[in-house]
Amino acid sequence: MTRRMAVLAAIFTASCSDSANYYGEEWSPYYEHPREETSRKRVDSKEIVYWATNPKDKKRIGFYETWEVKLKGSRQTRECHYIKDSGGLTIIGFVSNEGVFYRFEPGSSTPRKIDEYQILSTGLKVFFGIPIRENVDLEDIDPYRVANPPAGTREPAAAPAPPAPPAEKPDKK
Repeated sequence: MTRRMAVLAAIFTASCSDSANYYGEEWSPYYEHPREETSRKRVDSKEIVYWATNPKDKKRIGFYETWEVKLKGSRQTRECHYIKDSGGLTIIGFVSNEGVFYRFEPGSSTPRKIDEYQILSTGLKVFFGIPIRENVDLEDIDPYRVANPPAGTREPAAAPAPPAPPAEKPDKK
């Protein structure tokens, strides 16, 4: 009796695992297909500002940009973090996703590894050669503020006062 039950259970189990009706990617239209070309998009851009002791003396020393890169033939997206100079034109280094800082030497396209830092502000201090006791921060870019005004410039003058009404002329009769 138990032998018959075991045989029936084996036949029943075998009938449930039919491989003829199996489709590997039954919902493939819902999956993202491998990319046909490499593309990238800027996600975020911040100013790197530096000050020694007084936060009112902030000075822009660079930009920190985050880009989203989609490589050809891949389904995954990677984030890249670039460090640009204070003018925002030249890439002077980058940070990997693991927190490793790299710097491009002038005239070279090969990056030089600096070190790995878990705290971004500490890594930026070492990258720019700033003492640890001084301050570095990332700030949102304010398009209406002059970044580093030249020394000796004044604050913008207030709007001119409206002209005085003309004086009344006495009537001669």
